Amino acid sequence: MTKSTQLGGTGRFLTAKRVVWSLVLLAVVLLTVWGVRLAQTGQLLLEHLSQVQALADAPAKADPAAACTLVREMQGDVMALERQVGGLVQMAPALGWLPKVGGDLQAAPHLLAMADGLTEAGTLACDALEPALATFGGASGFSLEQMVTLLAEHQADLEQARAAVEQAQEAWAQVDPGKGVVIAPLLEGKTTLLDQGLSLLGMGLEAATVAPDLLGMDEPRTYLVLALNEDELRPGGGFVTGVGEVWLEAGQLVTMTFRDSYTVDDFTQPYPDPPEPLRRYMGIDLWVFRDSNWSPDFPTAARQAISLYRPGYPVSVDGVIALDQQAVQGLVDGVGPLTMDGTEEPVTGETVIAYVRHAWAPEGRDLTGEWWGQRKSFMGPLAEAAWGQVQGGKVDWVTLAQTLLRLLEEKHLLIYLRNPDAAALLSGQGWDGALRSGPALGTAKGLGDFLMVVDANVGYNKASTRVQETISYQVDLHQSPPQATLTLVYTHTSSADYPCRPEIRYDPVYEQMTDRCYWDYLRIYIPQGSQLLDATRIPVPGEALFWGEDESGEVTVQPAEEGPWLTLAALGLLPPAV
Repeated sequence: MTKSTQLGGTGRFLTAKRVVWSLVLLAVVLLTVWGVRLAQTGQLLLEHLSQVQALADAPAKADPAAACTLVREMQGDVMALERQVGGLVQMAPALGWLPKVGGDLQAAPHLLAMADGLTEAGTLACDALEPALATFGGASGFSLEQMVTLLAEHQADLEQARAAVEQAQEAWAQVDPGKGVVIAPLLEGKTTLLDQGLSLLGMGLEAATVAPDLLGMDEPRTYLVLALNEDELRPGGGFVTGVGEVWLEAGQLVTMTFRDSYTVDDFTQPYPDPPEPLRRYMGIDLWVFRDSNWSPDFPTAARQAISLYRPGYPVSVDGVIALDQQAVQGLVDGVGPLTMDGTEEPVTGETVIAYVRHAWAPEGRDLTGEWWGQRKSFMGPLAEAAWGQVQGGKVDWVTLAQTLLRLLEEKHLLIYLRNPDAAALLSGQGWDGALRSGPALGTAKGLGDFLMVVDANVGYNKASTRVQETISYQVDLHQSPPQATLTLVYTHTSSADYPCRPEIRYDPVYEQMTDRCYWDYLRIYIPQGSQLLDATRIPVPGEALFWGEDESGEVTVQPAEEGPWLTLAALGLLPPAV
């Protein structure tokens, strides 16, 4: 009886053991199947990510419709991953000690949240903008008016997409190598793409949400467009040679008027005193619109331009856009060749500067009063031709967007907007042309540095284009406090024999005005707390100055008006290299 009982207990034990092993085997099989499916989904997601990388490497060749299909497929991959991993993903960081994959496991919850937000935002944006994206690369254009209407109708979707991007950015910020999170090589190669993609998508969605307001969907908007001539260099980019007044309503151009910058002065109204260097070296008594961009801080210069813009009728200005000659070249390239009256061939980015200079002073034309009134009349037709391409959607939007991005990054295109959301967007990207401050030398925040060299052509000529400038800056950190040496070398490349006498005159050929002497009012912005130890002095004789007295060449030191800097300032005179 006892023996039988013992055998029965052993049988039950063996049966229980077999059940346990069967369950373990089943768990292993299920885990293996789950792992294989998970790996397949992950591999598919990585393949799609590689396709996104290919699109990012060659955006001009990208098909927006195909890109949106890819984004939707990636969202499906992410949703499948979320279903498969379930709550296990939250346990993954506990396995961070595992070799090779530990970093990925630590980052897994954040990576999944980032992928979820990013693909959701991309899908929402594609759904909202599909009518416009369908025309990219096609024969039919999508007009600016249609684009503004589309953006206005889908503001809720775009706002939701922005929120999804913010979620993705917050999650991606947690994947920080400084916190011990090490991404495996398989994913490490994608981090730059993800950094750039999140930033660009967030920026694009921000722009899309403010665009209807900026383009006059709710009420008309008026913008000033400053045409800057860097051949006559000024701190804000170049002499304000012309100004356009653009009035938009619901994405439509209501009016666009371009004028010579001299014609908007109204001397029946009061004007302020000019900055002292303009009075001293150019004989200017009143600060007028064409000289408004004296500050290298573009928001400051733009506000000054608005305050001095007096066309003889009331106008409320919502923003200022400034572009120099390189921006004009880039934009003409971006919108495509322009057909202009009086030209045998279309005007391109390569030929537009020659077209402008010839239109300014046609061969055989006397410099009479009639010429004076018409010398910049080319600006309106040129702008209207470019706008016509944009308004009708007859442009390659991808190429134009790339061009605008490059011009903003290189500061050939500067934008000031009174809309606070739009201004914050520009500032966040560094596109507003504002001077950025850093910690001053010797402060509790630690050592810092700042250097900006600002030249202003104060000679009533176009000599800046003939002058080459090199900058050498060396800092000796072995000394306390550190000492810096700045070396500036200016070379006038013209060989014309012009005397350096102050005069206001026009030459019959534009290029002749570039061969004259170069009067340069130089300012160097440096950190507060700096001390000038020594500087080269270059005297300027009185006969070369409007006020007739010798200039000693001594460098003056004074606080900058724009922020926490000092300025070192002096006048320099450089004759052609005869």
